Amino acid sequence: MGGNGHYMGWWGHMGSPPQKGIAGYTISPFAAKPFAGAFHAAIFNTFRRTKNQAIFVILPVSFFYWVWTSHRDKNEWLYTKAGRHELAKLLA
Repeated sequence: MGGNGHYMGWWGHMGSPPQKGIAGYTISPFAAKPFAGAFHAAIFNTFRRTKNQAIFVILPVSFFYWVWTSHRDKNEWLYTKAGRHELAKLLA
């Protein structure tokens, strides 16, 4: 495989001229702080996200609670003497 002017070799031996002028920089894993500020950010991020989503939870829940209690009270009233009398007038 390969010959003069051919740099592509067989699998695992791709052979090419050495690269020049490429510098690689890395940071020491001991110098990096991957969790720096994570606890602080978690508290304030959670508060912000909860505050922004509160209206989407509170409004439907409060509406459902209002409907539930009003219909429960209406049902309880219909099973009283006055409620049965009123229902009989409506159905007759």
